[in-house]
Amino acid sequence: MFLISLTYVAPLDAVDALKDAHYANPDGVFAKGLVRLAGRLVPRTGGLVVAEGTREEVEAAVASDPFVVHGVATVEITEFEPTWSVAAA
Repeated sequence: MFLISLTYVAPLDAVDALKDAHYANPDGVFAKGLVRLAGRLVPRTGGLVVAEGTREEVEAAVASDPFVVHGVATVEITEFEPTWSVAAA
């Protein structure tokens, strides 16, 4: 699994202008079915996505994201191996 951390580097109006494209991107993590959980940071300085797939799939999907393509956010992808969840407890 992967934790995708987005940090906004542009004003929120620039981020908001790309929000629909971010979610609708046909090559993105949402359309590819890679997302398991996603949400905004509080305060609104970026977002987090928990994704499942191969590193290559995740990296390609993230690289195609309008937030990344248009330079309104930077991204860090961290791979992790889940060892516990509420469902497993």
